[in-house]
Amino acid sequence: MKRLLFLAALLLGTAAWATPPRITASEDRMMAATQTHLYVLREIVDNLGSHYTGLHDQHLVEISLESGAATRFWPLRRMHVNRLPENNFVLPGEVQDLDGSTADLTAVLREVGAQPIAPSAWGAEEVTFDNGALSLKGEVALTPFGIRALGRGQLAILRDAYPAIETADEHGAGKRIDFYDLYAKGDWLCVLHPETSVLFRAAEKLIITKLHCQDAELNGVWSFHAILKDDL
Repeated sequence: MKRLLFLAALLLGTAAWATPPRITASEDRMMAATQTHLYVLREIVDNLGSHYTGLHDQHLVEISLESGAATRFWPLRRMHVNRLPENNFVLPGEVQDLDGSTADLTAVLREVGAQPIAPSAWGAEEVTFDNGALSLKGEVALTPFGIRALGRGQLAILRDAYPAIETADEHGAGKRIDFYDLYAKGDWLCVLHPETSVLFRAAEKLIITKLHCQDAELNGVWSFHAILKDDL
């Protein structure tokens, strides 16, 4: 957890003497659900290897409750943020909206008939996370490799969208983490987030819980949701 907090501090542009490493972050937040899909607000931040500038994008992503994989997405806003040194890391600086069509979040959720969900911050007692595996009622539901596969299934839908908003001429060809790659080298360091929601369908209960992960080299941090089925 301490390493995750350290990485978050770097992304927020806290003061440091040296040029920071290039770091990307992808954060999902549950918004609404139907009987077949979960809808999350995904915020992606790329510090571009700088304390003063970065990319900040927002997307609405649709996730299948059956497979756990993302099926559709809608861009909501794409921004380039410039924090000048005199801002002292407090003022937001200049925000430039990038070109491209965007959608209205409320309109999309209304169109698909999704109902808002309010996740509990207390977690679910029957869900535990030990030795890199996610368990339900003491039985392993997702192995460490299964967690990586799940993360890839939810994150990779945006792979083709990046680095569409950046070019070598504009931002440099700096190294960046590819957290979509299931077979990328290096371990994932994950923690179970307390944010949990429960949905009921016919004869089963769906427990939706959130995982925060990062690569061992501290190049990126991301979150996604595990959908665990429990018979009633």
